Amino acid sequence: MDDETFEHFLDRHGADLDRWPDNLAADARSLVERSVRARDLFREARELESALDGLLPAVAAPLGLKARVLANLPERAAWFEWLAVKAWRPAAIALVPLVVGFGVGLNVAQGADATANVAEDDVLLALFDPDELARYELPGTDTADQP
Repeated sequence: MDDETFEHFLDRHGADLDRWPDNLAADARSLVERSVRARDLFREARELESALDGLLPAVAAPLGLKARVLANLPERAAWFEWLAVKAWRPAAIALVPLVVGFGVGLNVAQGADATANVAEDDVLLALFDPDELARYELPGTDTADQP
């Protein structure tokens, strides 16, 4: 830790090193032992905090303040109600086009021309049966020369 970083954390966490995060407090203590500037910054921060503590009177909260604040808070719905209403409704709405498209796709596939299905079946059969492939060869081509 250097002097500038120490000054930053000193402004952020205050002069009480016990309130600092453990890893930063250890680094700050070692820097205060090594650096004159860090010692001066630390001394000034402690003086400022003690002066402010002396100026500000201790104020106690009025009785029942916590109960009044909590009573004025709006009621929150349970987490499962939020999940059921707020999270699933947009997801369900987003799924509607998907379901409609799936249904249309199934109907189009079932209503396709029967001859197209026969042609597809012939092509698949030709792929797996070499004798059937000869049925689709062009006249004048010889497949015996092909590998």
